[in-house]
This record gives sequence, C-alpha cells and structure tokens, in this order.
Amino acid sequence: MAATWWKRIEPRLWRFAAEPADSVRERYAAVLGALLVASTRTPTATMADVRTLLSDVGYDDPLTTEDLRDVLDHLARSELVKVFRDYTAPVASLGEGVRRQEAWTLTKQGRVVVGAVHDAMTNIDRSLQLPPRLVDSVEDTVRRLRAHLDGNAELLATDLAQVRGHLEQLQSATGDFYEAVAALIQHDVTDDAMFTASRERILVALRQFTKHTERSLTRVRRALVELHEVGYEVVVERAVASAGLIDASGQQAWLDEQRQHLDALDVWFRPRGSIDRLIDSAAGAIQTLLGAIERRFYATTRGTDLGADFRQVARMLHAQTSEAGAHQVFAAAFGMWPAHHPRRPDTEDITPALTTAAGATCPVQVTLHETERGAHAAGRPRKVADVTADREAAEADTMAELTRMADLSANLVTPGVVTLTYFTGLDADHTAVLATLLEEALAAFDVGVGSGCAFTLQCQLRLWVGEPGRTVAVRLAEGTLTAPDLRVEVTVLDHDAAAEGEVA
Repeated sequence: MAATWWKRIEPRLWRFAAEPADSVRERYAAVLGALLVASTRTPTATMADVRTLLSDVGYDDPLTTEDLRDVLDHLARSELVKVFRDYTAPVASLGEGVRRQEAWTLTKQGRVVVGAVHDAMTNIDRSLQLPPRLVDSVEDTVRRLRAHLDGNAELLATDLAQVRGHLEQLQSATGDFYEAVAALIQHDVTDDAMFTASRERILVALRQFTKHTERSLTRVRRALVELHEVGYEVVVERAVASAGLIDASGQQAWLDEQRQHLDALDVWFRPRGSIDRLIDSAAGAIQTLLGAIERRFYATTRGTDLGADFRQVARMLHAQTSEAGAHQVFAAAFGMWPAHHPRRPDTEDITPALTTAAGATCPVQVTLHETERGAHAAGRPRKVADVTADREAAEADTMAELTRMADLSANLVTPGVVTLTYFTGLDADHTAVLATLLEEALAAFDVGVGSGCAFTLQCQLRLWVGEPGRTVAVRLAEGTLTAPDLRVEVTVLDHDAAAEGEVA
C-alpha cells in the first residue's frame, strides 16, 4: 500500500493550504498549528486554550470568538478537527454551557497532514546537511537491531524508527549534493554568489561525506549481511509486539512499511547501489567544477557569457513598446537585415574612362595568419591562477579543526545519560565543542524517535527532551549556560570495529 501512496491523495485534506486568500489560509494554518501543539500537551483543547496557543505559534491578528468558531467548524467539516462535548460540566446558562462543554482536537489524519505541511515548510529553507559520520550511525543502528533481536526485543520498534530517519537523511544529503552539481552545469557560472555557494557545497561533500563514507562502507555492508541472514521479516515480526499499535488491524500495514524501510536501506548500500553511485559522482563533480572554472575563464576573456547575452537580448526585447521595435532589436542582435543586391543592366551605356594595358605579372608576398572564430578580447589571455596550495591549506585547516574537536569531545564522555548540570565548571574550549554538538543534535532532532544525534571523529552525542517547559542554568568557567531541560549521553565510537573494517 505504501508503494502506491500517490494514488491515495485526497485533495480535501490539503485544501486549507490552497486557499487563494492569504488571510484565510494563514488563519486556517495557525489554528491547525495551535491544535498540533495542543495535541502534545492535552487530549482536547477548549476555545480559550486555542486562543492562547495561537499567540504561542506567532499568530497575533485579532480574532473574534465567532470567527474562531467558524474556522473550527470549517476544519471539522474537512475532517481535520474533531469536536468533543463534556456533558458533565456545570452549566450556568444555556450559552455558557455550550461554550464550556465544547473542546477540539486534531483527528489522526489531521495530525499527520498538519505535521507534514509543517515539516515541508521548515525544510524548504533548511541548510545543507551532510553528516560526516552518517554511515557510522547507520551501522550502529543495524548492529543494535541484531543485538536487540536476541536480548531486548522491546527496543526493536525504536531501532526501526531510526532506520526510517537514516533513510530520510540519506535522501536529503544526496539530493543536496546533486543539486549543487546541477547548479554548476545549468546555471550562469559568472554569477559569483551561485558559483561560490555551489563550489563550497561540493567541496564539503568531497572532503567529509564521501571520505568517511568510503571508510565505513565495508562495515555497514557486513552488518546488513548479518541482519539479512537472520531475515528482515523475522526482525519486524519480533518488533510488532513493542510497537504499541492500538488498532490490531493496522499491524500488517506496519509490518509491510518496516520491511520496505529495511529493503530500501539494503538497496542503498548494496554493491553498485545509491551510495556507490554517489561516490562515483564525486569524481565527476571534480570534472564539473573544473569545467565551470574554464567557462568562467573564457567568459571573462571574451567579455561576457552566452547565457548573459541571451538574457540581455530578452530584456531589450521586453523594453520595446511596439512589435516593429522588437523586430528591429532582434534583427540588430542577430544580423538579420534585408540585403540590397545591385543589379547590372542588360546593356552598358557607360564607356570606361581608360583601358588597362596587358603587362607582366607583379609577384606579391602574402603572409597568412590563422584566426580563431568568436569574439575573444584583444591581448594576451589571462592565466587561471594555481590554487593547489590554497586548496591543500584549506583541507589541512579543516582536518585540523575536525581533529581538535574530536580530541576535545573525548573529554566530554559521560558515564551514562546525564543532565546538563553534569558539565558544571567546563572550560571555554570544551564549552564551545559541547555547544556545537548540542546545536547539531537539536537541528537533527527526530520527533518520531524522540532523540537527536551529533558526531565528531571520536564521539557521539545523543540527547532527549527532559521535563517540558523547564529550563536549567549551568555555571561554566566563563559564564552561565541557560538551556531547556535536556538529557545528554556522550559515548566513544568503536574504533576497534573501525580499524577492523579498514583492514578488511
């Protein structure tokens, strides 16, 4: 059923996001966003609760009680919101009784749809994410699946949820990389902002992502082979008991979905799969980058770029007030003027002024020079600067920074899951590394799994949400860190397994 999801799209579920009026669309989305927040705090939300949560989600436009009720009724008719009544509530009057008895909550499909729209709008402007130890994290998850299958089957459902998160991260990272390569091929390389951004994105992928991916690929494949020998069906069937499925009729759909996730992960890492194609395309990206540099060089020597020429002609055509003027501009740009051919009369009535006498031929020496086609600028072309030393220095600086962070993070290893107060008195260098890891883990927080991860070359930081709404103040060596209540665990990555995989 999941393979044909595109056949089961119901337009009415997404109609609130397609309202032509901005104010109406924003009002519907804000109310749904408020109810999405409420669904994580209470079973139902009264009208007063919804009005309070509207301010929390950033909707400050004035909204009367009648308008809010109309919005809720409309969303209820769209089957995104469900209304509840508490008939045991005390009643002082008929009108007050109706108001106090009503409460709203998102339906199951409403919660899924609103969450999907929220994630889509959040990810549109997200920055590039190429975690250098993503493949190592995939290996850890696969090995945990194998270990929990024998000893702790209650954690299999959580591990399978992490498999889905890894698939999304792999798709996101690969899409960003290919988008950067396509930008260098198709876009105007004379645009400094576009060229610099795409070049940096490709170089980051080449330096970190593909480098660490090649190192860890053998170990991931070995772990997947071991899990495949046990059987993906056996894994998901053992996990269904700990999935917490309330509706027994949905067990088969859940089993099919988890099996598809494991099959998809196997397709990513099988020989000549998506990961191998990504590594192979890294070499092609170098050629693409060199080609873009060459195009920039020749565009500079001849004064412009072909794409810029056509865009300038298009702007000139658009600026004309009449069709005749546009035709004149087009003819001037492409040299398509009407030709005037002189016609010789049948009879000549002009007598030549003089007659050239026949004589001996006069030899003349002519030197032929080969000329290039195209409008190259005069003078000696400029040479492309040799940036080998600068590139090697930048790579050395990057590796030195990664090594420094790895060494500092090794001192942050915790004895288990701790609160942020564990790091009281931390010095400035270790505080900077801890803050960086916390930011990366929060940015990669997976709501479905309930945790977020960040990596260095030696360590892994994983965090969970503590008591909601509570903040903690941690006194450090150079100030006080105020942050939400989090649970943190810093562990050392298994370097013995890494060394074994590299030797193999």
